[in-house]
Amino acid sequence: MNHRLFSEKMKVADLVLANYRLLFVFPCFGLGLELGESTVKQICEKRGISTTLFLLVCNLYTFDDYCPDTKTFSQIPLADLMNYLKNAHKDYLNNRMPSVIARILDLVDCSHIKHGEMLMRFCEKYKQEVIAHFAYEEEVVFPYIQSLLEGEKSNTYKIKEYESNHSNIDVALNDLKNIIIKYLPSEYTMEKCRDALIDLFLFEFDLSKHAILEDQILIALVEQIEK
Repeated sequence: MNHRLFSEKMKVADLVLANYRLLFVFPCFGLGLELGESTVKQICEKRGISTTLFLLVCNLYTFDDYCPDTKTFSQIPLADLMNYLKNAHKDYLNNRMPSVIARILDLVDCSHIKHGEMLMRFCEKYKQEVIAHFAYEEEVVFPYIQSLLEGEKSNTYKIKEYESNHSNIDVALNDLKNIIIKYLPSEYTMEKCRDALIDLFLFEFDLSKHAILEDQILIALVEQIEK
């Protein structure tokens, strides 16, 4: 790891300049762009955000080889992480996914019936998979974690069940990308498809980092409480 990780002394604006994808992360912490010259520590203290969690998420979204050390991991507040994930779910369902689908619909509007129906079918399949994925977490996993935080124990559910059933929601997304890149006829020019593909690739990247937070951080923290 030859790069320099983000730190609490850095200006938050510089984080965005270093990685524009953080523009999708900040809203999940309740942050906009009124950043000024504030450092990470100053913004987090002002907004009541865990500095450790904020830096973990920003580093994870920026550096592919980033892995939190033991000290960082031990300082991650589970309740705050869960709240971040809930906010991310809302952003995905209310903003990100509708935006992606709107891009696909733009292609449908200028397509032959056969290709339009195919795109719509895969769009709907993906939408339903994402909704079901998040619904399970919101209705089963997060209430279970909250009960643990409140000192309750369960003999009927363990986080291992979530780990073993954690669905992979990027297969249908990959299908959509493949259809657009490989199989649409020649009248679908690069100019027509480019915006839709960029949105799909950005959404895929975001979901992959979100999955790491759940699979490698959330589950491990919950297992510590269970033990």
